[in-house]
Amino acid sequence: MPSKPVPFPGFTALSDRIYIRNGNENTSPVPADHPTTIIIFAWGDGLPKHVSKYAEGFNNLFPSSRILVAISGTFHASPQPLNDRIKAMMPIIDTVFPTPTGDNASNTGQERVLLHAMSNTGGIFMAAAMAAYQERHGKDKQMPHELLVCDSTPGGLIFSTQVGRWSRAMAVGTAKMFPWPFVVTQAFWWLFLWANYLLEIVRGSEPSGVWANRIMNDPDVTIREASRLYLYSKEDEIIWYEDLEENVAGVKTLGYRAVDTELFEGSPHVGHMRMHPEQYWNRILECWKAAIAAA
Repeated sequence: MPSKPVPFPGFTALSDRIYIRNGNENTSPVPADHPTTIIIFAWGDGLPKHVSKYAEGFNNLFPSSRILVAISGTFHASPQPLNDRIKAMMPIIDTVFPTPTGDNASNTGQERVLLHAMSNTGGIFMAAAMAAYQERHGKDKQMPHELLVCDSTPGGLIFSTQVGRWSRAMAVGTAKMFPWPFVVTQAFWWLFLWANYLLEIVRGSEPSGVWANRIMNDPDVTIREASRLYLYSKEDEIIWYEDLEENVAGVKTLGYRAVDTELFEGSPHVGHMRMHPEQYWNRILECWKAAIAAA
């Protein structure tokens, strides 16, 4: 049986993981230069009280846009089977894209979509949503969106060099669940990740982070007419900026409409909005306007 949705004030649960704000009850016309829908894929173990601050920021920019949020645990991002990850994101597709372009899904006709992926867990489930879209509408279709914002993602993909940072991220998200010191929690997740990695090798399956990075850049899955914005800092203790910049350099060769970056000073992992709210929201708004103008 699926888990019971967690309380998320201001949002309606579509499932135990997917929530919506400004849904069917929203009758305000959406301006032609605003997104009709914003989809936030939260970082691993993100709590509604924290994730809602991002939803509120988007609502301040685009008050008539509906906002969907996918909340996932870091545990979901690693050992959960691929088919289960895709299935968990299907409520997003059925809500936003009942038809391949989302026609008649909002009071403005065809959808204008802004995707926002946070940390590697957010990136994994954003990729799962793209795969869910193709399951629903066909492998020759790509999920429409005008702008993809990548906040503190992606990082490096070599497991042996990343496992320490990933285990720390999982420990941060679950520390309150365990009575022992933080270092013990991180050691537990370090061992868990290694065990899962070795199991994937035995099974011949693709690690979720590697799979998500491949899907995000696959021309058969994600549209080249979209724009991208990468938000990061050199002080991020989990996603090293060198890894992110290397990834961006590769993406720039793939033919996307625009690939932009924004570097923040001194902010930790998924902490750029908290430390630099004006810079954060201004950059997203600037890139959205550019994406719409180019479209």
